[in-house]
Amino acid sequence: MTTIIHRHERRPRTKLRALDPEQFPRGTRSDFFVRMFETASSGPIDVPFIVARGAKPGPVVGVTAAIHGNELNGIRIIHNVIEELDYSSMAGTLIGAPIVNMPAFHSGVRRFPDGYDLNHTFPGKPAGRSAEQYARAFSTVFLGPCQYLIDIHTASAGRLNTMYVRVDWHDQTARRMAELMNPEIILHIAGGDGTLRNTARQRGIPSITVEAGNPSVFQGRIIYEGETGLRNILIDLGLVRGEVELTRVPVVCKTSRWLRTTSGGLLDIRFDLADRIEKRQLLARTLDPFGYELMQFTAPYDGIVIGKAQYPVAIQGTRFCHLGQLGEPEALGATGTSASADGNRDEQ
Repeated sequence: MTTIIHRHERRPRTKLRALDPEQFPRGTRSDFFVRMFETASSGPIDVPFIVARGAKPGPVVGVTAAIHGNELNGIRIIHNVIEELDYSSMAGTLIGAPIVNMPAFHSGVRRFPDGYDLNHTFPGKPAGRSAEQYARAFSTVFLGPCQYLIDIHTASAGRLNTMYVRVDWHDQTARRMAELMNPEIILHIAGGDGTLRNTARQRGIPSITVEAGNPSVFQGRIIYEGETGLRNILIDLGLVRGEVELTRVPVVCKTSRWLRTTSGGLLDIRFDLADRIEKRQLLARTLDPFGYELMQFTAPYDGIVIGKAQYPVAIQGTRFCHLGQLGEPEALGATGTSASADGNRDEQ
């Protein structure tokens, strides 16, 4: 039997203009949707939020995932950390937005339905493009109460990432957060225009972007490492009790660059993630349809592999290696930025 739902009988959802932790009871979690947007048929697009509020007062930490709809590891990182919280001893509030870009998530794609990258449109505009209006609604609701931000991403389609963190190295609090994530690599980037992290930074919120593995999959090891890192931050900020677990010393990169092919062909890659690379080392070559070598590509500087192409069919201009340049950013001065805005915008 078909159930008829009339227009005025839609299932109600919780509506909030801005999240206020004081609206929620202490010592428990509250799960709800916020009406964020409308479809072409005037139906709702609702974004899930989790407010985990401790029994005691303390800082407010925001954590987001799936700003790109096919970036899934962060969803489970948020779920798992919140499931393990002891609210009776917790001091402060963790606000989780596990699926920010719901329209793209439903379609299993990276970009917003209007074709724009949502993480290039923050803080958004109230009467802008579709993605800008969505970004405006989300940042209005979410960022207001946050005192710290952890934004979790993955590589984009066809590429693979190490576990690494993007941070403004000159922000001491954010740098500490990056180190506590226990990543393989820390990459200094002050903050790309249009990103949620940069919007938070401009509001005085210490923020990091965590690049947690690969798109469109749940990776058990990466999720576990992300949980451990997020828990480290919560422990260090005094939200939860426990001992910080740091199992490695991250490699610090003062800048990075995506290297591109200058000929089309089949990619024969000669390196792996997190490999240390020497200047002029052979990184890859392209082959023609008969298997003959067309061109070789070598490293322009000493570095470490942050990310790499996975799909071997390469049109001319294809990115094949995200190469970090080793060293602390102080050498660049207080306004040091990445050498490759093009490459760095890709993962954010």
